Amino acid sequence: MLRIRLSRTGKIRQPSYRVVVAEKESKRDGRIVENIGHYNPLPDPIQFKIKEDRALYWLSVGAQPSDAVRILLEKQGTMGRLARLHGGESLEALVAEYTGVEPATAKTVEAEEVAEAKSVVEAIVEEAEAVAETVTEAIEDAVAAVIGADEEE
Repeated sequence: MLRIRLSRTGKIRQPSYRVVVAEKESKRDGRIVENIGHYNPLPDPIQFKIKEDRALYWLSVGAQPSDAVRILLEKQGTMGRLARLHGGESLEALVAEYTGVEPATAKTVEAEEVAEAKSVVEAIVEEAEAVAETVTEAIEDAVAAVIGADEEE
């Protein structure tokens, strides 16, 4: 079973913690699956940052937060968003709500890529038409020069 818990770092009497996903049976500072944030209890107010998308992912696949991490996630609002995720809202929309950045949907990204490719192809076609026109003019001039040279003889 996976747990989201704190792993201690820092000097003696100056603790800071990493918020990690680890097996329940592993040691406190032992093997981890993923580092998803940090927590520093010394400054006033405390400082912590947990990656919202990764926390929601691990919670949605069954990882259980420790009591301390549960409090941090509630302060951050992740536990409320988890309930909405289970209710059917998309993960991208919930993360966008937290970060304030509008999610780029697959259709939007695909449409932008198609528009960019279309503009590149149009530029290449215009350049090819210009080269073809120049070559055609050069051939016509060469043919006219040959015909003019034959008539002079």
